[in-house]
Amino acid sequence: MVEKKPKKKKDNEDASESKEKRAERENRFLKNLFIFFGIVLAGFIIGSLAFSEAVEFQYRGVNFTIVEFCDAKPCLKTYNTKLPVLADGKESDYNFYLRNDPRKLEKQVPFNGDLQIPKNVTIDVTYNRICQGYSSVAMDNFGTLMRILNLNVTAEEGLSCGSGINEMQVIVQEGKETKIERIGSACYIIEIKECEVLRGMERFMIEMFVEIKANSI
Repeated sequence: MVEKKPKKKKDNEDASESKEKRAERENRFLKNLFIFFGIVLAGFIIGSLAFSEAVEFQYRGVNFTIVEFCDAKPCLKTYNTKLPVLADGKESDYNFYLRNDPRKLEKQVPFNGDLQIPKNVTIDVTYNRICQGYSSVAMDNFGTLMRILNLNVTAEEGLSCGSGINEMQVIVQEGKETKIERIGSACYIIEIKECEVLRGMERFMIEMFVEIKANSI
């Protein structure tokens, strides 16, 4: 019996098959490459949008920008908002850098009542804790805001909430809970628990920012 020898493929058939496989591999590689770059681009776009939303936000009509100061570790995270001021006949922006997120303060510090800002303000501060300098920062920022609004501010010891007075009265005192309560026409008691002075004062300032924005004071 004669054994049949397998037929050898012609050179042109081998070359043709080789080209087809090579082209198929190249197409598959290019497809995977395009998919990879598409995923990377989509991730970059989504990440950029998320970062933008995290840095800038609006709270009750007031614009805030998250600004971190990393001169020392850990970084100091602040919430910046601007108010227009007139200096030497020129209008510019004054930057306030709050230490607390306005969106969280709304839940952390109750504010019972609404806020009105008359031109005359009487203040009595009996809260006297040092608290690593936080008290100075809180009171300085609060005083600066009053000056920018050109309010007539006077200090009075032993202040109590009266009725029918056409001025704002602000009493800052120590309490069991950090909260703000309006009593009467325009008397506000800011109670500070332990060293939560920044929370209490910044909560009040944020309400002032909202009122300024709403009424263009």
